[in-house]
Amino acid sequence: MRVEHSQLIKAKENIRSLEKLERELVKIDQEHNELELKEKRYHKKLMEEKVDVERLEGISVTGIFTTLIGKKQEKLTKEKREVAEAQLKYQEAKQSKAETRQELEEIKEKMQALGNPKETYEHLLKQKQQEIVAETSETGVKLLELDDTIADLKSNKKEMEEAFVAGQQAKHALSEALTSLDKAKNWGTVDMFGGGFITTTIKHGKIDDASREVHQAQSLLRKFSRELDDIGQQFNADLSISGGLTFMDYFFDGIISDWLVQDEINHSIEKVENIYQQTNDTLVKLEKLIEETYNTLKLMNERWERLILTILGENSSTSYGV
Repeated sequence: MRVEHSQLIKAKENIRSLEKLERELVKIDQEHNELELKEKRYHKKLMEEKVDVERLEGISVTGIFTTLIGKKQEKLTKEKREVAEAQLKYQEAKQSKAETRQELEEIKEKMQALGNPKETYEHLLKQKQQEIVAETSETGVKLLELDDTIADLKSNKKEMEEAFVAGQQAKHALSEALTSLDKAKNWGTVDMFGGGFITTTIKHGKIDDASREVHQAQSLLRKFSRELDDIGQQFNADLSISGGLTFMDYFFDGIISDWLVQDEINHSIEKVENIYQQTNDTLVKLEKLIEETYNTLKLMNERWERLILTILGENSSTSYGV
């Protein structure tokens, strides 16, 4: 039974997929360890402050501040501000750690499903080489080399497209966070002109929304950054974005400094806008790379088709004794 062009390409793609998963596993494991250290550090601080850590489970940004300063919205002392910061960052690290643990399990399952693609590829390649030797076709050797090139290009394109989707998801999450922060800012303006407790409560609720959405964006940015690191190393491309593990720290620092002050909401908006712009700029670069890879792949496929026609012509000539 002859080895088909599609079999070789699929086997090579599976090798690339497994290699990518192995790299992701290492990176996510490193992130998981960093988050575990952060969780322990903030947990230790909370224990030193005699904070009931178990009671913090699921509590919102608003809830933490209300617990510390009461509904009268008194000024946060330096000590209470540090406790609030530790509580928020402890929760964030714990949640992110659980998410990276889940990612690790999912990657291991995908790796197991792929089996041993290298062994499959080598078996198919050996069989194909034997076919070429039997046919003594120089064109067949070129075809085999082209198969390998096409497989690499298809894998490259697939990886770029996956990164692009991750980037679009992160961009959308950042946009949602900006919307919530803008709403909090608008309610804060009303509050500054004597809106009272109700408007203050609504503003804080919007900050809770933004906090959840920034967390979602951070998770997606971590994934996007991993994809970009992989692509950047392969193509020596300038693809980078700030974010990852420190993104939420920056966000919380903005609202913890004095979360009731309008300028601090503006500061948080500026930070999220900056990362949003970086994400958008990177997506533009990535889209260009995808287009270039697509065009190269198209040329290689056309060359492959011409070689097939050449082989068919050679076989026809041999059959008719020409």
